[in-house]
Amino acid sequence: MGLEFLARIRHASLVATALVSLFAAVYFSYAIGIAAAAGALWSLANLRLLEVIVTSLTGGAHARRNALLAGLANLALLGAGGVMLAKLPVLALAAGFTVPFAVIVLKAASQVLLGSEFWRRLVRSPWQATALVLALATATWFGAGALSRARAQAPHDSVTATAPAAAAPAEQAGTAKPAETAGKKDTGPKEFDNVLSILVKANEGRPWAGVVEKFESVIFSLIIALALCVVAFAASRNPRMIPTPFQNGVECVVEYVYDQVVAILGPRYGPRYVPFLGSLFFYILAMNLVGIIPLMKSPTSSLNVTFALAITVFVYVQYTAIRENGLFGWLDHMAGNPRSGIEWCLVPLAFPIHVIGELAKPVSLSCRLFGNIFGEDMLLVGFATLGIGAMSALHLGALPFGLPLHFMFLFLALLTSVVQAMVFSMLSTIYFLLMLPHDHESGHEPAEGAHHPAH
Repeated sequence: MGLEFLARIRHASLVATALVSLFAAVYFSYAIGIAAAAGALWSLANLRLLEVIVTSLTGGAHARRNALLAGLANLALLGAGGVMLAKLPVLALAAGFTVPFAVIVLKAASQVLLGSEFWRRLVRSPWQATALVLALATATWFGAGALSRARAQAPHDSVTATAPAAAAPAEQAGTAKPAETAGKKDTGPKEFDNVLSILVKANEGRPWAGVVEKFESVIFSLIIALALCVVAFAASRNPRMIPTPFQNGVECVVEYVYDQVVAILGPRYGPRYVPFLGSLFFYILAMNLVGIIPLMKSPTSSLNVTFALAITVFVYVQYTAIRENGLFGWLDHMAGNPRSGIEWCLVPLAFPIHVIGELAKPVSLSCRLFGNIFGEDMLLVGFATLGIGAMSALHLGALPFGLPLHFMFLFLALLTSVVQAMVFSMLSTIYFLLMLPHDHESGHEPAEGAHHPAH
């Protein structure tokens, strides 16, 4: 029971950490929000290591070895805590450190309250329970709104007080204002903040922050690739004849993609290109869907990422065409497979048309995927902003979230993400099909069930 209680504490603390960090970042600064999150995560890691040490001391040699490793990890954690104390705001770190302990106290108090006669009387009627929840939500809403208005009024008062003193210098420097504003440029539509953008804003001026900001989409794409590798390794590590739900789910999805590719390319070439085309589908699907997760970003909303994917497909398709058909066979295909005199006369016209068509394929692939994912992200941003503006117009405060007007479009984004991954991978499969040799044209179709040697 004690270990189950600690597990529930950890789960509740993670949720509380996310909420506390979000409010700290919105109402104070990104640095304070990051410090609060770092303090809470440090505290949770420390509690987990202490739990391992205590539970391992009563076991055998293997358990004592785990206790020793946990003790060494705890020492490293203390060193990391010292670094955080030197680099992050101390008060925010301390506040984050107390989050798990506050959750423990609230959990214990809630268990006492839920077992009391007062609580049973309070929730005996569903109407009383509903009224209590609404009263607490209303008090929280208006309390946070009052805090937001107070914080918004304080800078306004300080600016008003210093305005007369700053009026004369501003008038003297009036000629320089156009030059200052001329250097500012429009950065385009603003996307949702993500983990990396918050980290960059909290560390502005540092050399690595500019690198992270520049390669933000690339970093997210690498993280997703690593996550897919971990999932694939976990699913294939210990295969069983009676699969676990996780293994069964992965196998069902892989089998569906395998059947789709083989149905297009045929049994001879399909299995050879399933690894590439299947990986392409899952990679794009994961990059599309990750943008729906809070504090994450879809790398496919960047044209650089989608164009890199399209260029990869283009190069592999042309390489496959030359390898399977030979250089002269590839040139013959690009010329339109001329066999008659009239067809040879049309080669000067057909060849450039085919070349332009091949060069247009990566452009169409990349722009289609980028436009749909970027468009759905901007749609969510627009309606989320509209929800916050509507709440402010109703004088309900300025919470870090507004009316969920964008909620209905999350399902549209989910559908669009899946469809665009399928379109990109299926079109890539068709491009391979168009470049592969058609054996039935030369009258030597391989017998059904014949196995093409693995390449």
